[in-house]
Amino acid sequence: MNKEIIQIGELLKSKGLVTDAHIGLALKEQKITGEKVGEILERLGFVSQFDVANALSEQYGIPYADVDRLAPHREALALFNMKLCITNDFLPLQRTERSIKIVTSNPQVEQLARLLVRQVALQPEFYIGERSKIQNAIQHYYYFLENPVESLFQREIDLVGRDADMARSLDQLISHLLHLAVRHRASDIHISPTEATVNLAFRVDGVMRHMYSMAPSLRRLVSTLKLKANMDIAEQRLPQDGSFSAEILNRKYDMRVSTTTGPYGENMVIRLLPMESNFMTLSQLGFYDEDVATLKKIFNQPYGIVLLTGPTGAGKTTTLFSAVRVLDMLEKHIVTVENPIEYRIPLVRQTEINPRAGYNFANAVRHLLRHDPDVILVGEVRDQETAETAVQASETGHLVLSTLHTNTAFGAIPRLRALGIEPFMLSESLVGVVGQRLVRRICAECKESYQPSEEERRYLGTADIEVLYRGRGCDACGHTGYLGRTAIYEILHITPDLARQIGRGADFHDLVEMATNAGFKNMLHSGVRKVAQGETTVSELIRVLGTSV
Repeated sequence: MNKEIIQIGELLKSKGLVTDAHIGLALKEQKITGEKVGEILERLGFVSQFDVANALSEQYGIPYADVDRLAPHREALALFNMKLCITNDFLPLQRTERSIKIVTSNPQVEQLARLLVRQVALQPEFYIGERSKIQNAIQHYYYFLENPVESLFQREIDLVGRDADMARSLDQLISHLLHLAVRHRASDIHISPTEATVNLAFRVDGVMRHMYSMAPSLRRLVSTLKLKANMDIAEQRLPQDGSFSAEILNRKYDMRVSTTTGPYGENMVIRLLPMESNFMTLSQLGFYDEDVATLKKIFNQPYGIVLLTGPTGAGKTTTLFSAVRVLDMLEKHIVTVENPIEYRIPLVRQTEINPRAGYNFANAVRHLLRHDPDVILVGEVRDQETAETAVQASETGHLVLSTLHTNTAFGAIPRLRALGIEPFMLSESLVGVVGQRLVRRICAECKESYQPSEEERRYLGTADIEVLYRGRGCDACGHTGYLGRTAIYEILHITPDLARQIGRGADFHDLVEMATNAGFKNMLHSGVRKVAQGETTVSELIRVLGTSV
């Protein structure tokens, strides 16, 4: 650490992440809140915790570590208690005979190093990470180290299953269920009755994972959850939607509950939505640097429409809000209409639709146009009225950002035509389209190399790849070989030549050929690149993209 240590604001400015105007606003806020400048810049959405951690990593010469992709070893955790880790902001990762790996968000580690040596007589090896990730991980790993939730859940299932009089409350069972879902990083809980059992499954990293088969008496779990979600338990013939909130390991979650009727009773799906979500940069999401530069160019256009496309669960909204952060929020008035508000940005004016009150995407956009916006973010274009309103907004000098359900970036063009947008209007308004999917990352804990088969080489379109990677399966990844996800994508930048062809109503395949000749790369291209770099597998590409790509 021979470098002169500089203030965090100046450090971020030197990396081109903030300007003097951003720092000036942070200093004004600091007089009121008393927060650190770095914390204010994060809270206002100018930088992410990842940006700060990376800048500190570079300045102090301490390697960066992504806590979400690591699994602390039990023997390292056992050397400390949770209170000590939380108070001193560190997570133990792995111990060897003479050293211990530690991740912290504070790069001034001298005092922490002395504490660790006193505690365990091991030489610390430090890594820098994001503070919120570290704090959440400490809560997560220490709770489940001391509370074997699988055993507790199974015990409760057995007790409720033997309760013939149905006198036992299901509150403890539901608590264990929610903790179990968080333990496995589930995005959705599925409860499905069959003729002889009640099945419980989680969706983890986009893939369904069967967890338990429970006794038929556990069908009352659905009714109890419906009560909790303010749904009508007497109505079992029609689909219903509801919600409730829960706090799990000091994090607040919004549980979106949906039911539908089946031959053996009601099926239920519960989506777990953290109320506080950390922003991820486009690089963290999986976009390569050269493509981040292209996206910044597209999202900084003064007017037009930019669309994120893909199926439900493809990460469109997350990418959209990561891209919003590349806009200058001090110079541009950004307004949104969403369903629901998932990411909160203090300098963005966010609203939420209310269909019961007649406040939908289309009339929300018309209303927001009277609020002097530069950028309008529309949660989703799902009907003709919304599509027409978005186009009209773009034609009056506004940049409109939204999502659309299509399989490819090019699919946005016929989809918008089907929604009643004339080709000449499309050619005038469409600026760019990003198509994306999420593929699972290979687990870093059990990653291994192997020689690819001829079939895999044919799928990848190259015979030059000699080594590929896969996960063996371990406790960290639930024996799946995968931990976390990354984006594969395609970026369609609408050039003047392509816009003219769209305006003339050119054939879909002619548009694809023209864009490809101009340098367009499809989603498979980014997928193949990530396979070659050992981030994901061929089988995962096939699962997400299919074989006919």
